Amino acid sequence: MKLPILKYCFFTVVCCLIFYSTKGQNRPQTAFYWENPYYINPAFINLDYFSFVTVSAKKQWMDYQGSPSTFFATGTMFWEEAKSQAGVKILQDQIGYMKTLDFSLSYSHSVQITWNSFLNLGVAGVYLSQSVDRKKVTMDDINDPILNSERMRGLQSWDANLGAEWVYDKKLRIGISGQNILSFFKKEPYIFESTNYLYARLRTRTFAQRYNSRMYGTGSFNTSLDVEYGLCMKMYRDELQLDGMVSLYFNRSNQPEKYQLSLIGRSTSELGFMFGVKLIHDLKVLCSYDYNFKAVKDKAYGTFEVIVSIPLRPNDICRSEWDLFKN
Repeated sequence: MKLPILKYCFFTVVCCLIFYSTKGQNRPQTAFYWENPYYINPAFINLDYFSFVTVSAKKQWMDYQGSPSTFFATGTMFWEEAKSQAGVKILQDQIGYMKTLDFSLSYSHSVQITWNSFLNLGVAGVYLSQSVDRKKVTMDDINDPILNSERMRGLQSWDANLGAEWVYDKKLRIGISGQNILSFFKKEPYIFESTNYLYARLRTRTFAQRYNSRMYGTGSFNTSLDVEYGLCMKMYRDELQLDGMVSLYFNRSNQPEKYQLSLIGRSTSELGFMFGVKLIHDLKVLCSYDYNFKAVKDKAYGTFEVIVSIPLRPNDICRSEWDLFKN
């Protein structure tokens, strides 16, 4: 596989997405899945750790009263012997007087195709609920039929997510997933629309250097720079959205991905920046900011998100299998 050719193709398409926009929309966006693809694909498995916990808080359109506030949390646990992973995802979204909960449990299994490629398959069961704080609803006519509608009384439903991901040499990931696939067959009112994702991510090492610091009494250490290119196509019931991402990872021999800098472009007239740093061991904190060029109001431009990832129990067995890539 000619990875350099793929790298240039990724870079070209990502640049086009960053500087080109098709249309504006008010659908909430998140940078969360670029850091943790498990959010959109139950088949994503992080082979470097036995368990992985990520939490995120997002405020959309910060200057807009009643704008969406969203909380995400995911947790996964991988069993090397069974090549299987169990996971949980929680999403809570507050938009004005409406609150939505998305809770899912997933199972995924990894099948080794060759010594350096895997196929991961995943499925998740989803519980959804949506409630309305009627005390915050203000209407001129208290007898308006909308107050007695099904959505205003609250909704509950069950759904499912499916996904698959192919991993090649830990450099290339190609995934496909469907979220809330049962809602595709439902009539309104539904809580979340059926959404399909098709994405590809390519990671390459562009710089590596070994330093000798004996004069400082610290011995020698390695530094390197990784570049990752990502493309994602999202298909809703009636619209298509394209996302592009370029990330720089600054690695130390004792702490991979010590620093991270990402640029994200969306076909919905949005441009995002994400910066991350590892503080204690592998605990990582990231901040992202999205700028919408077609704001809802003149002052409602920005979306701010904070992400904290906490990996637990490094999987030294899996990491040793990728030493050829790292070196």
